[in-house]
Amino acid sequence: MSITLPVLVGIDGSRDGVIALTWAASYAALHHAPLHAVHVMDDQRQPPALPVDGSQVLHEAIEELHRIGFAAASLEVRQGHPAQVLLELSEHSQALVVGRRGMGGFAELVLGSTSQVCTALATQVPLIVVPDTWDPAAPTRGRIVVGIDGSVEGQDALHFAFELADLTGADIHGVHAIEVREDPDSWIDSHRQPWTDTADELLVQTLDGWTSKYPEIHVEHRGIIDHPVPVLARESKDADLLVVGGVGRTAFSELRMGSVARSLLYHSHSPVAVVHHPDN
Repeated sequence: MSITLPVLVGIDGSRDGVIALTWAASYAALHHAPLHAVHVMDDQRQPPALPVDGSQVLHEAIEELHRIGFAAASLEVRQGHPAQVLLELSEHSQALVVGRRGMGGFAELVLGSTSQVCTALATQVPLIVVPDTWDPAAPTRGRIVVGIDGSVEGQDALHFAFELADLTGADIHGVHAIEVREDPDSWIDSHRQPWTDTADELLVQTLDGWTSKYPEIHVEHRGIIDHPVPVLARESKDADLLVVGGVGRTAFSELRMGSVARSLLYHSHSPVAVVHHPDN
């Protein structure tokens, strides 16, 4: 008998933690999976004046789960560094969910310049960062945006996106962003941009296998001249989820660490799923 791995979510008593918990519960329900909510008491921070055992955070989480009617959940308090503890627990989970501004800056730590954490993430499950602007009560938009760069690693992001779209009935919108440094005035035909053929070919080839596997899913795609971060941030305004790969051949390669990742996380209007290739 196979065991369904839980969806892991970090909670910290903040509004972000509650929002992340709600998103994680919805994701777990779609996958008929249990939910594992963990509050990590950071042992590297100065202890409060009064003893704290984390019970209040768990109590608030239980109240929220009761409010949304989700019962298949386990909750616990751990001691240690939030990133390290959650990454270790994620080895036995199917996804890790955190709030964007909660967890003491955890989202920035995971996708920032801390190489040790980023290296650990390379073999972990998909990471979903939920912004504080996400409204659980708002109607879904039925649209999942995927950043496409044509890399082998990017196939993992597409796998994640198409599986989720199959469960939710959402459309897939593939986006390939490219920065063009040539002067448009130098093009022989000003009405025919030379990069479009390459971009269209890349998008069609990349999506071809997935559209064949999921013919019932409506798929759109387009190439855009611009840096990937502002493009995907704009596209996220009308999306339920923005999905990107952890490693790629273009600017997406910086999604594992650095300013591109932080900019995307903090400017996305929708939750962001970063899907790493297990071999990287």
